[in-house]
Amino acid sequence: MRISISDWSHIDQVLPLAEKYQVGLEINEFASPENLDRGSELAESIGERVKGLPQVGVHGPFYELIPASCDPLIRQVVRQRFQRAGELAQLIGAQHLILHSGFIPKTYSAEQWLNNSIDFWVDFLANQPFEGMIHLENVYEDDFMNLKALVAQVNQIINTRRLTVCLDLGHVHANSSHTLEEWMRGLGDHIRYVHVHNNGGVLDDHWQLDRGKINMRQTLNMLTEHCPHAIWTVETLVDQIEPSLVWLQQQGYL
Repeated sequence: MRISISDWSHIDQVLPLAEKYQVGLEINEFASPENLDRGSELAESIGERVKGLPQVGVHGPFYELIPASCDPLIRQVVRQRFQRAGELAQLIGAQHLILHSGFIPKTYSAEQWLNNSIDFWVDFLANQPFEGMIHLENVYEDDFMNLKALVAQVNQIINTRRLTVCLDLGHVHANSSHTLEEWMRGLGDHIRYVHVHNNGGVLDDHWQLDRGKINMRQTLNMLTEHCPHAIWTVETLVDQIEPSLVWLQQQGYL
């Protein structure tokens, strides 16, 4: 497996860890609207600093961004924000762009959410300068069926494999009535990117891997079995990244 760490918009603090442990980096600076608007100069600077890392990802903006919205003005803003993130990811030289699905429970019927989402992502991918993989992250989804259908149908419509799922372990554990094993078995190789962190089962705590109610050893073994091509990105709080990397070393994953 390939392993990365999230910089939580603290690249000065986290980049040395990526270099020390020879892992990839997920850049979170452009999840912030302010940095997204600053843009190119910051992206060029980051791009120079991350050269030589095994892989680089960019986490795009997500605040109040709903791709499946019925409102065309909302969709226009989402498209503009995601498009800008793609441009900056390309400028950095990233291979991965992580974007949220934007699902909000009890807002739309499953069918309406899926149809609206398919329309959005087909259009977005057809006009996207970013050349790498795009991973849709679950947040509030109770089950995986709509994400699976969305990725499969969009890829089929535009004849690509660029759209995949970013499985966030902590989000499943806190927000879904289904087990992590059900998600992994159900999505299988659609999962090409994983956010790895632990929690207490209620909040999105982003605890280190060996702290919390997720049996992380068992979970990572299941990931290896069901999602063999996925990148694992440690998305713990910044001060818990290195302890998590040490734990991965001790378990033989790193």
